[in-house]
Amino acid sequence: MKALVRLLLFVLVVGGIGLFVLSKYNHTSLKPQTIDLTVDCSDLDNILVTKAVNVTVKNLSSRSHKDVHVKIVAFDAAGKVVQEKFTTFSRTLPAHSLYDKPVTLPTTTKRCDCTIVDSHPE
Repeated sequence: MKALVRLLLFVLVVGGIGLFVLSKYNHTSLKPQTIDLTVDCSDLDNILVTKAVNVTVKNLSSRSHKDVHVKIVAFDAAGKVVQEKFTTFSRTLPAHSLYDKPVTLPTTTKRCDCTIVDSHPE
């Protein structure tokens, strides 16, 4: 019985450490404030002297979120970081809904990644 308890504790500790390391490696958050939300920034448009990305945040939960903070990382054709930018959706995001907003990026941007940094669930 003692061996089973020790094995279970070992698995829980190693699993927790693994989840923590994986979330830091992927720049994601497993906090309750962000787990209900998804973000997409794949819609990249050329505008005369800049590029714009349409950042879309979707609320998958039955609770609303305020002050959703999103981190956007722009990459050039070689995959190097061109710019990191933060944007905030200050309006309340109702349950099971989405908001989007355009964000300008440098003209050298070829793709971008975005992650939810924080929010305030209600």
